[in-house]
Amino acid sequence: MKHRGAFTVFAAAFAVVLLGGLALAQVGALRPAPTPVTDEVTLIAAVDAAPGAVDVVDEPIDKTEELSDKPDNGKVDEGDKPDEGDKPDDGKVDDGEELGDGKGDGDDSDDKGDGGDDPKDPDDTTPPRLEILHPEDGQVFHEKTITFEGVTEPGAKVMAGRYEADVNEEGHWRINLVLSEGRNLAKFTATDRAGNVSDASVTVVYEPKDEQPPRVEFSAHQKFGSSSANPPYDIFYGTAKPGAGIFVESEYGGGRTEANSKGHWEIKVKFPEAPVGKEFRVVIESTDGGRAVFEFHRKGDTVDREFSANQKYGSCGEEVPYDVFWGTADAGERIWVESPYGSGVTEANSNGHWEIKVEFPEAPPGKVFEVVVEAENGGRKVFTFVNTKGNGEH
Repeated sequence: MKHRGAFTVFAAAFAVVLLGGLALAQVGALRPAPTPVTDEVTLIAAVDAAPGAVDVVDEPIDKTEELSDKPDNGKVDEGDKPDEGDKPDDGKVDDGEELGDGKGDGDDSDDKGDGGDDPKDPDDTTPPRLEILHPEDGQVFHEKTITFEGVTEPGAKVMAGRYEADVNEEGHWRINLVLSEGRNLAKFTATDRAGNVSDASVTVVYEPKDEQPPRVEFSAHQKFGSSSANPPYDIFYGTAKPGAGIFVESEYGGGRTEANSKGHWEIKVKFPEAPVGKEFRVVIESTDGGRAVFEFHRKGDTVDREFSANQKYGSCGEEVPYDVFWGTADAGERIWVESPYGSGVTEANSNGHWEIKVEFPEAPPGKVFEVVVEAENGGRKVFTFVNTKGNGEH
């Protein structure tokens, strides 16, 4: 009996050891094989736009991750720390994870679901979340470059055609794209680590702002002032409000034009009936209120013009007293100004105008004297002048 009882104790001990070894072997066999992570991106369609600068969005989004159901078969996900109750009482398993004291039932593992770089379940066929938060579908923009923003599964890659968006750790993505004028269809794809793909799209409209026309003041200029062509003509030009009408009128000819989009205008006006040598007025007016007056004459051998002479001051109190005389005469005709204390000579220009400044350095203060203006063709006029030295004024 003693031998039989000893044999029974030995067999029971051997059975315990054998069962313990089988249990440990089963724990290792239940761990899933790692699944490789794929970076392959499937593009749904390209965006008809060019990329802009991309800024990282650091603001967290309001998103609660769903945790997968816990298995009841004793599996332990790689990278997750099991509860103390899951550890066997005889040490560590081969992969270095600590086990509990054997009191637990193996179905109470704590899956943190942090994503990380862990391999995914090979049976994962769920497409990642992909939402476009901005802009709204059909939204109209007046700026050429706009920002697209949205939310995806953390760790997923978001593409707009061949351009990659910046995705932060919470899954908030952002990218700047350049629009074309009119309607733009922007398509996006999100690809998770298991290679599952989601797509989303939004249509936006780009309408450039209407540029305001520049503010332009009216101005007018004459190019020639006279002409010997047949028929005679002149060119007038200047500035005015864009689109303003410009009217050129005279008794011998006129015309009409319009200021362009930059506010510039130019017009050639012919005067076929203008008599040779006669000077006449040319009036320019614009629809925005501008007005200017010029003189024109048709050239012949000479310009027939009556002699005239005028005096500007008649007195002067400066250190060297002077006066200014001007008038009209035949084109090219010489004009002499003479007095006992100073004189000068000039010539009428092609339009028959002349002007001259004459100094009287030797004129005695307070004495009135004559100044005679004579033209080459017989015109003559007499003026008086007085040196008012001491008051410094004319």
